[in-house]
Amino acid sequence: MTTKCSTASFVVGAVVELRRSRRYRLLAPTSFSWERPDGQLQEGRGTIRDISDRGAFVTGYVIPPVGARLDVDVYLSSLEEGGANVHLHGEGTVVRVEQESESTKGFAATLAFQTEAGSAPIVINPKRLH
Repeated sequence: MTTKCSTASFVVGAVVELRRSRRYRLLAPTSFSWERPDGQLQEGRGTIRDISDRGAFVTGYVIPPVGARLDVDVYLSSLEEGGANVHLHGEGTVVRVEQESESTKGFAATLAFQTEAGSAPIVINPKRLH
């Protein structure tokens, strides 16, 4: 018997991971925006819960709907003393919304990230954040 969910299949008690990219736990502030159906720009702030090279899960109070095209900015402090902070910018689509309670809301989005370090834009691989 096989039962499927969005991220894993359960085959006779074994879990088979369906994600294409490894996720990394990360608590980092983020801001995001999307265009509402009425054409107005909606903005929100939250926290990245986990991240991969294909997307992220964001928690917050304001949540975009599934299918919304969004811009996301993630702000990472340097791990080295005196090092430069990193700003990741991503564009993508909301693929899942979760609401466990009024205070626990979040969304998963597929994202393509780019960053600016110093004056030259570079692409960052979240696998190096771990």
